[in-house]
Amino acid sequence: KAREKTSSSMCGVHFAHYIVAAGSNFLSTVFAKKISLIARTGSAPSRWRNVLMVMLEKKMGCALVGKLRAILLKEADGNFHSGVMFGGRMMDRAREIGLIPEEQIAERQCTAEDGVFQKILMHDYARLKRSAYSVVSADAANCYDRVNHIILALLLWALGMPQGPLAAMLVTIASMKYYLRTGFGESRDYMGGDRSRQRMHGLNQGNRAASHCWSIVSA
Repeated sequence: KAREKTSSSMCGVHFAHYIVAAGSNFLSTVFAKKISLIARTGSAPSRWRNVLMVMLEKKMGCALVGKLRAILLKEADGNFHSGVMFGGRMMDRAREIGLIPEEQIAERQCTAEDGVFQKILMHDYARLKRSAYSVVSADAANCYDRVNHIILALLLWALGMPQGPLAAMLVTIASMKYYLRTGFGESRDYMGGDRSRQRMHGLNQGNRAASHCWSIVSA
């Protein structure tokens, strides 16, 4: 379902390759076994640690550095692994045991309009009951970057998430090498990785598991 023009994977194996491979039973089986082996052992390929950072305009025509959004282009198969393990199975489990509160409506097939409509209904309900009611509009700024891996790992273990997928994602993020793409090309040097004295936390902008993990932390 990915768009072929979407940039991904510094190694050169991009979405178009996986779309073609999906048409082959043999290649699909090989790919599935590779992802399964990584999830069971927690040993991710070293190339998953190489990510390309691009700065996108939040507001059209405004190229001020402080107003740009940093997005990471991760390896396509690594992002697929995160999406399947954390985006699908983990969230299904969290809803099954009742961890996700009713007011957190971010789930499949829900839109921003659904959230606005729910807020209107809550207003009407409070008005009819004549009960105290308040709404706070708060932007959780940089929320993905502020997630602590230890807290997240404990929460996901409590949900029954195996150690393998956790290690594959969190250890990779902790030792990630960040390359930069600009209008002049891609950098040969990087920041982070083995040069960093401190291990990185957070979930990465562009990680398919980031929104789901944030939902668990905030819940």
